[in-house]
Amino acid sequence: MPKTIIFCSDPIDPKVADAAFQREADAATALGVSHLLIDHEALDHRHDTKAALRRLRVDGPIEAIYRGWMLRVEDYALLYDALEAKEVRLVNSPDQYAACHWGPVAYPHVAPWMAPTAWIAGDEMDDDQALAYTLAAFGDGPVVLKDWVKSQAAGYWEEACFIPSASDLAGAKRVISRFRELQGNSLVGGLVFRAWRELAHIGDEVMEWRVFAFDGHPVGCWPRITGMIGDGPPKEIVEAVCAALPSHFATADFARLASGGWLLLEVGDGQVSGLPEVADPQHLLNAILGVSPLR
Repeated sequence: MPKTIIFCSDPIDPKVADAAFQREADAATALGVSHLLIDHEALDHRHDTKAALRRLRVDGPIEAIYRGWMLRVEDYALLYDALEAKEVRLVNSPDQYAACHWGPVAYPHVAPWMAPTAWIAGDEMDDDQALAYTLAAFGDGPVVLKDWVKSQAAGYWEEACFIPSASDLAGAKRVISRFRELQGNSLVGGLVFRAWRELAHIGDEVMEWRVFAFDGHPVGCWPRITGMIGDGPPKEIVEAVCAALPSHFATADFARLASGGWLLLEVGDGQVSGLPEVADPQHLLNAILGVSPLR
């Protein structure tokens, strides 16, 4: 079981955790758990593990969990290897990180609970025949577009995310073109298409819950927005999905359907998935580290 946590340091004051993770760093302190700091920008922007770990002082061997900003799979592998050289072993191997971070790799493990999904690789994005073949699986139905990690749903739903009819190749290409323009060099892997499902909302917000899973078991389940009404996803679905996730520490995001029932929206690596505002960080850390609050 991991015994320490590695946070991203603050870009201005590298001696403290990034403000986005300070709540979790405070929870770790309250639990008597040691935590370490790394420079995310050095790793993410410059791929420089020496600079990223320059303040790291460890007395290994130890097992650790990273709680920080998202990393490309390649940069996570660099971090994993650099830490292992210092006798620090992260909870998820690079393969396990990719297995939940990349949608097409995760999908076979969790397909029974998700909307039908198909994808094309990066070298096929300009191949109209490959695109038409992939979209044909959805008939005339609407689909949602993303890359292997992210979408443009938040700010550009109609122009770069939602394709009203999968059979309208010209319309699909317009959405894809705008999506690729917005993603730029940050586009990961290729294009992922998922059958659209109408979701339940509170105002403009989707009724969505995030589950954290550790070693195949749920260790926390919280709504992703404040003021959520009603219960979260059923226990039996949560447990089945968690048992299917192909890594030690992962997340699963569920949404209530407008017609009733639940849909698994996404899975992710637990180390780079944000903690909902309503979540108790001490509860999560206690569950994955096996510690209790100091008295």
